[in-house]
Amino acid sequence: MADFIVKSRKKKDYTQFTARIETDVLENVRKIVNENNLISINEFINESLKFAIKNMKIMEDDTDI
Repeated sequence: MADFIVKSRKKKDYTQFTARIETDVLENVRKIVNENNLISINEFINESLKFAIKNMKIMEDDTDI
């Protein structure tokens, strides 16, 4: 019989937040998490947001008001 092993993870500080996600985007996220055996959807979304924020470039609006 296989051993049941619980791995401890570093406790992170989370805030519960509700957001609407487009259905097709959520399905793609679920598919990526499942196909790549990732830890969780939450962890994937957090890492994706961190990456997006770190690599974000803001375009300046050149139009006159």
